[in-house]
Amino acid sequence: MGSRSRRATVAGIVAVAAAAAALHAPAVADERVTTERVAIASQASQWTPSAHTRLRTVRIGSTRALQIAPTRRSGRTNLSARSPVSTDVVDRAGTLVRATARVRSSQPGRRMTLTIREISAGRVVASRSTSVTAASRSWRRLTVSLRTTRAGSRVQLSTRASRVSGRHLARIADVTVEKTVPAASRPAPASPAPPATAASCEAIDYSDPAQGVRTFTDDFDGTAIDPASWRVRDDTFLNHDKAWITRDAVSVHDGYLDITGRRLPQDQWRTNTKALYGAENATRDYSTGYVDSIDRFSQRYGSFEVRAWVPSASTMSRGIWPAFWLRADHQPGEIDPMESYGAPTIRSFDPSSSYEWNSWADTAQGSTSDPVKQKTQGRADVGTDKIWQGWHTYGVNWSPSCLRYTYDGRTVATVLFDDPKTLGYFRGPTFADTFHIRLNMQVGSKYWGWADPEHTRSEFSFKIDWVRVHQGRDLMP
Repeated sequence: MGSRSRRATVAGIVAVAAAAAALHAPAVADERVTTERVAIASQASQWTPSAHTRLRTVRIGSTRALQIAPTRRSGRTNLSARSPVSTDVVDRAGTLVRATARVRSSQPGRRMTLTIREISAGRVVASRSTSVTAASRSWRRLTVSLRTTRAGSRVQLSTRASRVSGRHLARIADVTVEKTVPAASRPAPASPAPPATAASCEAIDYSDPAQGVRTFTDDFDGTAIDPASWRVRDDTFLNHDKAWITRDAVSVHDGYLDITGRRLPQDQWRTNTKALYGAENATRDYSTGYVDSIDRFSQRYGSFEVRAWVPSASTMSRGIWPAFWLRADHQPGEIDPMESYGAPTIRSFDPSSSYEWNSWADTAQGSTSDPVKQKTQGRADVGTDKIWQGWHTYGVNWSPSCLRYTYDGRTVATVLFDDPKTLGYFRGPTFADTFHIRLNMQVGSKYWGWADPEHTRSEFSFKIDWVRVHQGRDLMP
């Protein structure tokens, strides 16, 4: 993906090598770094604008910049442009690539984002983004880096200006790309790490400032969701419930993100001809919301936490199914720190005062009763708490050796990657990927029961006070 170099304009972005100290692998004494130039774009006209976006090259004093402007004069929109894919390749997996640029905006306070992508076999296999609030009278600097996951991959950059309107002009200049390439000499053999234990996993807490650094946060203190951090899904559906996903079910107010579920008037019901369970969930008589950080933020390893209030009460909440989960960017797996279920259910027990955690290597593998299913799961022990009666913090610490699920800072489950029962998939391709964040609420399920007016209230909210992600200091580039 993208990287940084020394001065280059949009008309000529290049990649250059950096210092070996950034590499994690122990090196033999004669290992060096090499410096290579990798062309990304030969001229600004090669960049591709998004819809309603106009591009041109301008000169501001002695600085040559790419200018991004809307093609329409009314309404707010997001403007973006992407570079062509680099003509040269990044030869080695694990190469550290950095991109940097300077940005300005004619409307101060607008969020501008720089993204670097790693392209392999024509698809994005890893990406990283960083954002800054641009000023109108001075340049602000953006820097983003990633470590490549494939040998022979290529690099692409993109830039984005969020919620701009009217005669807005965004400018990006001095775009540079730099890569740190280790020499071909072999790393010195490292001493084998001792196998992880529950105790050693308990000691890992990347949200502790001594162990980690903040890489993503949203306190939802504004009046609208930040499009630089989140995508809001609209006019779509999921397979396993009976709700229709709409943008207007997502709002930000009173300091939290509100994902609202509603029973719809009959004249607003939708029919899903592709329903997984046929007539059982073909009629979509509820609406709900769904946000994710796809193409905005993703990370391998780290501490992922939300403070949330779930609506899955012990009565009148059948089928209400809020979730905080992480999905792999390029693999079919996920990590679910919290899935909560309402009651009364069609089962013999009430799950409303607890919640489930799980992790999958492949969600398409088959039924949960499959003896070879690559999945770990469990129900969190929350003691006498009624989780639907207040705010609680749900999280997971994901390290190279284990997953540790937490509730209000207390460990509720530990999964060790080198356990013989799970070694085959926790050391496989899914958990070598980066994962993004998803927050959504489904309504109804075949297992717990479909929502209906007799057992489910007509309106309910999944509230998220904040989202915070940290990365381990020892895992940073």
